[in-house]
Amino acid sequence: MLMKYRPEDLTRLPRSVEYREQRVYLIDQRLIPREFKIIGLKTVEEVARAIKTMQVRGAPAIGAAAAFGLALYAETSGAGSREEFFDGFYRAYETLKNTRPTAVNLFWALSRIKKLVEENLESPIDEIRKLIVAEARKIADEDVEANLRMGHIGAEILPEGNVLTHCNAGSLATVHLGTVGAVLRVMHREGKLRLLWVDETRPVLQGARLSAWEYHYDGIPLKLIADNMAGFVMQQGMVDAIIVGADRIVANGDFANKIGTYTLAVLAKEHGIPFFTVAPLSTIDMSLKSGKEIPIEERSEEEVLTCGGCRIAPEVDVYNPAFDVTPHKYPTGIITERGVVYPPFERNLKRLFREEP
Repeated sequence: MLMKYRPEDLTRLPRSVEYREQRVYLIDQRLIPREFKIIGLKTVEEVARAIKTMQVRGAPAIGAAAAFGLALYAETSGAGSREEFFDGFYRAYETLKNTRPTAVNLFWALSRIKKLVEENLESPIDEIRKLIVAEARKIADEDVEANLRMGHIGAEILPEGNVLTHCNAGSLATVHLGTVGAVLRVMHREGKLRLLWVDETRPVLQGARLSAWEYHYDGIPLKLIADNMAGFVMQQGMVDAIIVGADRIVANGDFANKIGTYTLAVLAKEHGIPFFTVAPLSTIDMSLKSGKEIPIEERSEEEVLTCGGCRIAPEVDVYNPAFDVTPHKYPTGIITERGVVYPPFERNLKRLFREEP
């Protein structure tokens, strides 16, 4: 498809994660909106910690950060033998793989580099180092390209008017532009987006802290609402479409996304509002048949008991799943870089991968 815009036409933000000079550089998302800071990570362990603690978050950004973690190992390893180099590589791989369980892009990116290494086991170590770094950069560049394509595709099919989104699937959640973020930015550029409704997204407030910050930064008109207001604004006829990201989409079209997405899907169905998820092919896991097989991460009770470091509840038991699963009967379609997948998802997702070049 002919793309009318370049990334720099759509956002003033830099890439959220990059690799240069033997450092993984990323925007520390825990500090936004109070402070905008880019940090440089020097070890695999620091990259793993950044993923675990959500200094970097969003499935595509996590995947790119993990790939760059392996690039960092490749360039900085002082291994004295082939055996020592490969032992260290697999340790780095396992360290990064064990950071977050739900976002499939993490495992996709790491497995892609591991496969490349195993296809070149007999090559000189210096050549393998270069291959790892080049592949990690390729993964990041492909993410930007995929987002740009999804932005153009999504902006074509979504109705003009008011759009509601949940959590952050913008530039901060990807290498650049965002999945949802690219669609919103193209719509805004073309005058199709009148107003963006942003759910605050409890308990960690990715909508309030991150989405509201980055879309406001790029001049997109928005209104921030508490999560429990979404149904009311739909009922009042103030939402024309809903678009959300995804951390894992499985073979039947079920998908995991930030907790609260399922609620929006049910409400959208009740009010007859188009509901789309936007994600690259790397987020689609055809090895799982249904959403019941998706591992759901449970996070610290402190995320619910506190807000911004202030206690908001007594010492009580907490259940804090980070994601929920939206069954395939709810989405209107899945926007990918290869086009929009409509129901029946099980058949059409298979066709999408059969047709992949």
